[in-house]
Amino acid sequence: MYDIVRVIGFVQSLFGVLIFLTKRPKHLSFVFLTIWMGLIAVHMGAGLLPFQVVEFFRPGVFPIMFLTGPLFYLYISSLAIEDFKIKPIQLLHLIPFLLVVIHRSTIRGVPISGIPDLTENPDYIYNKIYYSFLMISVFAYWFFGLKLILKHRKNIPLYFSNYNSKNTLTWLIFVLSLFLVLFITSFFTFFMSKVLELEIARYSTLSFNLTIFTFIMVYFGINQNAIYEKPAMRFKKPKPEVQANNSAPKYIGSSLTSAQIESLSKSINNYLKEQKPYLNNQYNLQMMADDLDISKHNLSQVINSGQKKNFYKFINEFRVEEVKEKLMDPSYKHYSILGIALECGFNSKTTFNRIFKEETGYTPTEYLKNKLPQKGFK
Repeated sequence: MYDIVRVIGFVQSLFGVLIFLTKRPKHLSFVFLTIWMGLIAVHMGAGLLPFQVVEFFRPGVFPIMFLTGPLFYLYISSLAIEDFKIKPIQLLHLIPFLLVVIHRSTIRGVPISGIPDLTENPDYIYNKIYYSFLMISVFAYWFFGLKLILKHRKNIPLYFSNYNSKNTLTWLIFVLSLFLVLFITSFFTFFMSKVLELEIARYSTLSFNLTIFTFIMVYFGINQNAIYEKPAMRFKKPKPEVQANNSAPKYIGSSLTSAQIESLSKSINNYLKEQKPYLNNQYNLQMMADDLDISKHNLSQVINSGQKKNFYKFINEFRVEEVKEKLMDPSYKHYSILGIALECGFNSKTTFNRIFKEETGYTPTEYLKNKLPQKGFK
């Protein structure tokens, strides 16, 4: 049974490698997932061999476990951090892996699953040290990965006009929670057995956990695209001219004066009223910055200071006004309220109802009854 689980995990990992190698459009996050899946395939495949890898290759396959945490953290970073790029300093993540590889290359290799009794197997002391550091590494990367996701979720209203399953990374919080339950339990059990020599489990559950975890990462990972890439617009309109005493690009990287903020704020409002780009439910700060030919930094400053609100609230106010206009438009009488909301850029009934009530003080149904009693909308 244990070998069957390993075979399933091995085949599943190779399948994951194939998927993320060929997934389009290319994104750095897929590179990290491909490498992660490849390492899991090596780990699972090694367990199916009729001999111990350390007998022929001193470092063995155990050191690759020190790469799983960093790769998962870098995967999260590539999704949650705008314009994320690999930098030389990130090579520091490789240090624990390299130190273990180098040290195991200089001593007699001992399988990590070997007999932990130091009287019979004194060299196993090094494995205990390795595994203790691995436990610290796993906890650290789990903590920093979760912290990064939570920070990203706080920044969503500053950049996006809608919340959705792709930009909230809710599934990754689920994965991290599952990781905590499965892997920490597995590692702790192994730690108690091999490091503290307390026999509390006959078999390791690591392969079983890796198989489950790999399946979940393939399932969710294939549906997760880059968060900060600009989606294709549903319509294309000429760029408006936005001026603030001089051309807006002049102020890139600098703070705007009150007069410039006021001027740009008026231009942005005119642009939104005339072109209505918010009808695209994927509309975001980058798309507005591209349309207005202004830096995102300055655009954020104008919205936050000039409008006294974040991007999410600012755009959805325009959507609510658009909904109210269409509710009064006889040509939309055959639409349901939700249908109108979706036409105006909202992406869910729950979000629309909440925002509409915040802006008007009424639910959409109450608004129709109190403001438009004869319109007959559904």
